[in-house]
Amino acid sequence: MKYRAYIGTYSVRASLGIYLIEADIAAGSIKILNSWQANSPAFLAVHEKILYSVLESGGYGGIASWAISDDGSLSQLSVRQTGGTSSCHVCASPDGKKIFVSNYGDGTLSVFDSNNGVLGEPKLYAHSGHGPNPVRQKGPHVHCSQIDPRSGRLCVVDLGIDRAVFYNIEDLTIEEIAAEKISAGSLITEPGSGPRHIVFSRTSSYAWLVCELSSEVYAFNVNNGQRIGVYSTLPADCSVESYCAAIKLSPDEKYLYASNRGHDSIACFKINPAAGALSLSAVIPSGGRSPRDFAFTVDGAFCLAANQDSDNIIVFKMENGLPAATNLRLEIPSPVCVLFV
Repeated sequence: MKYRAYIGTYSVRASLGIYLIEADIAAGSIKILNSWQANSPAFLAVHEKILYSVLESGGYGGIASWAISDDGSLSQLSVRQTGGTSSCHVCASPDGKKIFVSNYGDGTLSVFDSNNGVLGEPKLYAHSGHGPNPVRQKGPHVHCSQIDPRSGRLCVVDLGIDRAVFYNIEDLTIEEIAAEKISAGSLITEPGSGPRHIVFSRTSSYAWLVCELSSEVYAFNVNNGQRIGVYSTLPADCSVESYCAAIKLSPDEKYLYASNRGHDSIACFKINPAAGALSLSAVIPSGGRSPRDFAFTVDGAFCLAANQDSDNIIVFKMENGLPAATNLRLEIPSPVCVLFV
């Protein structure tokens, strides 16, 4: 079986930008097929035959769009400034007509109209407020936005104000929202926890929110915003400084995973389908330093982990919900996003 994925990177250590790679499991090989120059394309998203990449170099906020050809080659369609700083995440509306970019630096969300991948000028929406962490939460820090597949609402996760806020995707008209006024439409974490990314079940009302600063996963019922449970991503005897990064569901939604940067591992949870609660099965080494992202093949048979600080991508075989090491690895400078298409 052959699997292809795009890899987003930071523009350091001679990175070429966006890479297209192929893992041939039967042949026991993994290789780079092509690359395209971009300015720190740190996060990628796709809608049909259009690839979007944030451009996160220094404090710059940018986004590029690319047409995907049948052989996987990319042709750039547009490049835009987001109006915010330190753009770190992008997602598309279900119809592909709106593109949402999270700007970590100034805690804003940029919304673009997309005409077959050609981006217009952004509209900017801002959070306000702060958290108790004096270094990381002096102000709002929008870290990602995702569409709730059941309700169609846009969920905007803000590390700086310890909550994930829901918006009507068709009517983003409020340009500034004070943190103390948005509890009714939010999933709220403990002060200082620093929520980063969220995943939604496609078949139930559950969502799971990973918190970067506290190294925890929060389980919620999104119908009423009630918290189901809070679960550490680290083993009880962990003594190293560590921060969570990615959170992913297995394709069959039986398992949930979160990566730990510092402990350099992937926490593996089993999901109780009747309640949305989690139980920790294992914490598996990621095969490198600072696992910024990981992704599953569409069939769920394999997982690719992107280790940012050791410049490698590690292939795991999934066995009973746990990643098992293989001999497949690929050297790529500062990989931070894995996107199967």
